[in-house]
Amino acid sequence: MFRESIKNHTNQIFQNIDILFDAIPNNEFDMIKGGFKTWKHFYHLIHSLDKNFIDPSNYTEPEFNEKNLDIIFMDNGNELTKDETNKYYKNVKTKIQKYIDGLNEEILDEKIVFNEMSFTKLELILAQVQHIFYHIGYLHCCIKMEKGETPEYIGLYKVVP
Repeated sequence: MFRESIKNHTNQIFQNIDILFDAIPNNEFDMIKGGFKTWKHFYHLIHSLDKNFIDPSNYTEPEFNEKNLDIIFMDNGNELTKDETNKYYKNVKTKIQKYIDGLNEEILDEKIVFNEMSFTKLELILAQVQHIFYHIGYLHCCIKMEKGETPEYIGLYKVVP
């Protein structure tokens, strides 16, 4: 029962990320939106899914990651292209979908200790759902202010234009 709900909400996240990727042209991916480079918004939310959705205590950074690359407000001189970011996103999406397919209530109740805090795997997933939707909303607001309209948004039970 929980697995199907998690799967539905996670698919909603992925649909909205896909829409945002499509809404921002390649030539705008290194532009500033809401005070931060657009690619940083995307990398931050994808990296967060990658690190925190499954088990942050047992996480290996992607090969191309550099210190603070995932910190949205820090500029370390390196930039990722839209294609590089999208490739990383597709890998994370596949990894998470496989993880969800193997979930059961026992796994969701397992405790993870990270940074001296204890969370269940369900709490990690719920935290990521909240975090990602914050960033989706933030980008929607930035696009609305810049272009006067927002990309399509996929809600739980309908498409919101």
